[in-house]
Amino acid sequence: MNPLEPQLNEQFLSSLKIAVILIAVLAPVIIVFLVHRFKRIKKHLTNQHETNQKLIEKRIEIYERIGPKLNDLLSFFSYTGNWKELSPIDIMRLKRELDKEININTPLFSDDLSNEYNSFMQICFVAHSGWEHEEKIKTLYELRQQNNPEWNDDWIPYFDTNNVVEGIKLKERYDELLEFFKKEMSL
Repeated sequence: MNPLEPQLNEQFLSSLKIAVILIAVLAPVIIVFLVHRFKRIKKHLTNQHETNQKLIEKRIEIYERIGPKLNDLLSFFSYTGNWKELSPIDIMRLKRELDKEININTPLFSDDLSNEYNSFMQICFVAHSGWEHEEKIKTLYELRQQNNPEWNDDWIPYFDTNNVVEGIKLKERYDELLEFFKKEMSL
């Protein structure tokens, strides 16, 4: 046996003891740090989940107000549902209410909301067509005139019969807008 061997063994054991002591001291510190860090991450994720949940609930609430109005527009333009009950005055009022609702709530949705909404509205309306009537409805009025006992010929200027929208395109844009809302509500 070499005389240096016991000395090397002692140094090795001494170094090993120091390493074990360091691990024994550092392990609880590392564990405490990791537990603290995990709790912070968990709290952040919980807060983020709660915020997302509240946002989705708010979006659903907004859609519950907007959805029936959008459906009324679709009915009016496609001559289905309650279209006979809706006057041009009603449609213009619906448009203004929808515009206001969308403009107020745009920050609660992704940036595409304005694009999707405006795309649908451009199919339905001509914007800024004169001093008295800022928008015009892109549809024919003759069938409405025949089917609405309360028809008033003063309503004719509300219509733009030169830019009548195809029903298929209107329905496509409507469906795209609904699909957007559906995606935004995580449905």
